[in-house]
Amino acid sequence: MTTLLDDAIHFARVAYADRRDSFGRPAIEHPLRVMDALASEDNRIVAVLHDTLVNSVATVGDLRAFLPSRLLMAVTALGHTDEDADGISLQSTLADPIALTVKLACIADLSDPARLADLDPFTRRSREAQAADAARALGTTLPAVRALMVPVGVPH
Repeated sequence: MTTLLDDAIHFARVAYADRRDSFGRPAIEHPLRVMDALASEDNRIVAVLHDTLVNSVATVGDLRAFLPSRLLMAVTALGHTDEDADGISLQSTLADPIALTVKLACIADLSDPARLADLDPFTRRSREAQAADAARALGTTLPAVRALMVPVGVPH
C-alpha cells in the first residue's frame, strides 16, 4: 500500500518527466531537494508538488483527485508566479503555514551557494538578489532562511 507521500512523488515525477531546469538537470531534482529539507509529512508532500501547477501541465483538478483540501490549498498558494502584481501569491503563502515553510525551503534550495557556484558571476548575483528579495517579502533574510534548512535526506 502506498502512502500519500509516495503518490505525491510519483505525481511529481510524471509531471516533470523530460523537463530540465536552467542548469540542464532533471527538473524533478529541485522539488525532491526541497522535500528532503523538510521533516513533516505534510510539508514534504507539498514540497514535492510545489511547482507542478507552474512548471508542468498538471492542474488543480489533477491534484484534487488525491490530495486532502489542506494540502491542496498549500500547493495552490505556491502555484502562482512570483510576478503576481496583485500580491496574491505572497498573501496566500503568508496565510498558509505549510506553504510558507515550503516557500522558505524553496528559496534556500534555489540560492544554495554550492549550486550557484556553477553559474557565471552575473547570473549568480542575480539569483542571490532574487532570493534575498523573496526572503525579505516573507519577513526574513536569506541567511536566516539558509540557516533554517537542514536536509533530512529520507530516501525516495
